[in-house]
Amino acid sequence: MKSVYIDKRPLWVLLFLEYKNALMLLTSFIMFFVFISSDRIPEGLSIEGYKTMVIFILAIFLWVTNIIPLAITSLGVMGLLATYNVLEGGRIYSFFGNEALFFIIGAFIISAGISTSGLNIRISYFVLSKFGHSPSKLVLTIFFLGAGLAHFMPAHAVAALLFPILVAVADKLKLEPGSILGRYMFFALAWGSIIGGVVTLLGGARNALAIGILNEATGLNISFMDWFITTAPPVYGIMAVVTIYLKYKVKLSQKDTHLIQELLSEDTSRLGKIKFNEIKAFVILILTIYMWVFQSNRFGIANIALISAALFFVLNVMGWEDAKDQINWGAIFMYGGAIALGRALVDTGLLTYLSEEYLLTMNITLAGFIIVTFVISLFLTEGISNAAVVVMLLPVILEMALRLGFDPKLAVYIVAIPAGLAFMMPMGSPPNAIAYSSGFIKPNDSMKTGFVLNMISIGIFLLFALFYWPLLGLY
Repeated sequence: MKSVYIDKRPLWVLLFLEYKNALMLLTSFIMFFVFISSDRIPEGLSIEGYKTMVIFILAIFLWVTNIIPLAITSLGVMGLLATYNVLEGGRIYSFFGNEALFFIIGAFIISAGISTSGLNIRISYFVLSKFGHSPSKLVLTIFFLGAGLAHFMPAHAVAALLFPILVAVADKLKLEPGSILGRYMFFALAWGSIIGGVVTLLGGARNALAIGILNEATGLNISFMDWFITTAPPVYGIMAVVTIYLKYKVKLSQKDTHLIQELLSEDTSRLGKIKFNEIKAFVILILTIYMWVFQSNRFGIANIALISAALFFVLNVMGWEDAKDQINWGAIFMYGGAIALGRALVDTGLLTYLSEEYLLTMNITLAGFIIVTFVISLFLTEGISNAAVVVMLLPVILEMALRLGFDPKLAVYIVAIPAGLAFMMPMGSPPNAIAYSSGFIKPNDSMKTGFVLNMISIGIFLLFALFYWPLLGLY
């Protein structure tokens, strides 16, 4: 007879666990209405600035707890800003016309076109079958393949693409959950996708979001090539350290990989000859990269992205049904609300008030400013969305940089870059969560190695920030 489990915990405990999100949401809104209705406004702060502060605190709570989707929080923020007359309603909703948002939409469509054509799968199988001849070479190939693809596709899309291929390899080799090779195959998948996604504006929409906030606040911009020149050397430095680490660790595994070659060769042959759609996708991608690198100052990265995205439809590489399923509309909604909130923080004088009352009382050097900001952004992103980190932190750091006489572009780099480098926690970034779902990575392993990588990232970026970035005229 099958035993029946009876939960003997008190009823109030069960009800709380079942409805805790609803209770937290209700409590947060009650507190919001209490404070937004208060007439006890700090001296020197405008009524609009006070309302913006209350809305901002509510948004931070909802983003951190994630009790409702991030996109819904951002849409709600826009509604509250308009309802409480923080900014004029038409202006708030006009932020959906921001250049950064259209760049993100174009980047999603380009990624969808590459995926629909099958070009990404062919490249993946080809590279793995050519270079994965031994355990260490296999792991390093996964790492560099993930990093390379994340230069041109969102990091989470790269991880999702490679994950089923690695699962098939692990099954073919009959790897057990405690396998060293299995563990570092999936670490390589996550780390490659994460690190590679920092180098360009395509690997993570947070990069374009940060530039959008910069543009709205200061009128300044950062081109595709400027971003690459600034971020590539320190990121490739991190990749070099991770390469050495992976090579050393995987030497401990002596698993014969001839079965991998058979598997990948079989799957590559099943793909058949290269298709015309793959050729068209490849040509569009190359032309797009060329235009971003050499013509972005003339035409704008968003305009190039949208024209390139349109070419995938004009040349029949894919249809709208293929594209719409791969566009993260939630991210688009979130970024629209995020840019509106960032603008409100500036226009209502809230950031000026905070700077004068608190930030400018700090005696901080340039190195201290970089380290503190980098560390805060890096460890915040281990627990919450990297886009939420950018929205929460960047407007404050931008105002602080301006007040202290630092280049505002520096603020973008020291917030957005570490926001993309979540190595420790599965919830820190989608590639981490995808790799963790393989069953080969234990939480303790992820915490320990991720913390070490965080420390290495801080050290390398500090060196480049102090000795390389000045050569680029950042300060």
